Amino acid sequence: MKRLRGLTLIELMVAVAVFAVLGVLSYRAIAQIGDHRERIGAELARWREIGRGMLRIETDLLQLVAPDAQPESDPPPPLQLLRLPGRDNELRLLVVDGSRHKVNRVAYRFSDGHLDWVRWPGRLAEGRPSADRLVGDVAGVRWRFLHNGRRLDAWPPDHALATLLPQAVEIELELADAGTITRLVPLR
Repeated sequence: MKRLRGLTLIELMVAVAVFAVLGVLSYRAIAQIGDHRERIGAELARWREIGRGMLRIETDLLQLVAPDAQPESDPPPPLQLLRLPGRDNELRLLVVDGSRHKVNRVAYRFSDGHLDWVRWPGRLAEGRPSADRLVGDVAGVRWRFLHNGRRLDAWPPDHALATLLPQAVEIELELADAGTITRLVPLR
C-alpha cells in the first residue's frame, strides 16, 4: 500500500509563520509609503506657499511706480520701509494694477511670525486695508535696497527726493523649517 504524502503539523506551522512575517513586512512597507507620501505632500505645500509669496513680492516690485508729485500735496514716497510699533517691519509701495492702469498702495507686513500682503484701494494708506497671509512660520524678514552700488537697510534715504527709487530690492526670508531664502529683484 502506498502512503499518501502530506504536510506535517510542523511544516504547516512554519509555512503559516513565513506568511505572517511576509504580511507584517508588507504592512510596514505600505504604512511607511503612506507616511512618506504625507510628509512629502506637506513639504511640497510649504514650498508652494513660499514660491507663491516670493512671486507675489517680485511681481509687485516689478510694477513699482513713482508718479509725479502734485505741487500742492506732500505724498508718501513710492517705496518706504516702516518699523511700526508692535510689528517687526512693513514695506509699502505704489504699484500699477496692470488690468486697470490704476495706482494702488500695497505693503508687505511682517508680524507675529508671518508675512502678509496688505492692499489699500488708493494711493494713500488710508482706511481699512485688505490683507492676505503670504507665508507663515517666518522667523524674520529683512529688506535691503541697492542704490549707487551700496546696500541700504532703510528706504528712502535721508534727504532724498520723494520719487527716488533704488536700482534693486533684496528680500531675505528666514524660515524656521527651510533656512534663509534671499531674492534680489532689479527695478530698472
